[in-house]
Parts: sequence; structure tokens; C-alpha cells
Amino acid sequence: MVIPDITVTPTQNRYFYAPESDLDLTESAAIPAGLFTNDAGDPVTEFSGFGSDGFNNLYINGILQPGNLYLASPSQLFFPPQNSTIYAGTPIVLETIQLTANVVV
Repeated sequence: MVIPDITVTPTQNRYFYAPESDLDLTESAAIPAGLFTNDAGDPVTEFSGFGSDGFNNLYINGILQPGNLYLASPSQLFFPPQNSTIYAGTPIVLETIQLTANVVV
């Protein structure tokens, strides 16, 4: 019996945005990926790291948000209607983690 050596490698991406005005979330709202910057401070055109082999986390003002309060896709960060406001200047950080498994026999 051969037991393979499995290595799982995470690839992490972080995207940063601070709204210039309050975001009233009593109605749905979407923030396009193009408004975010990456770890290097460079603008992005889309979020990478999505797929069945990964996950994402959203932090607002440094606090991890429950997954049912937002929907992230490569093109945007979407908030369904909820009784909340994100105030101008509040940091919004979207983090994506993509996992890659390598099997060596």
C-alpha cells in the first residue's frame, strides 16, 4: 500500500476599499471590484481566488462578517437589503483563499 504525500497550498488575496460616502444597506448595494485595491495598493479589475476550492471572508472595520450578509463574486461585492449602514471611511476588506492540493505518490 502506497500512501501519497499530499501538500495543500493556500493562495491568499486581500482587497481594500473605504467608501467616500455612507452606504445605506436598507436597500441592496453593490461595490464593483474596480473600486478596490490589492495588498500592493494597486487598483484591481476583478477579485481572484473564487471557485469550489476556496472561500472568502469579509471584514468591515476589522470585524469578520457573517457569510449571509454579503455575496462576493469576481466582479463585485454585493449586500442584500439589511438594517445597517456602512459609514464613509469605514475600511472594507475582502479576503479570498484558494486551496491547491498536490499529490505525490
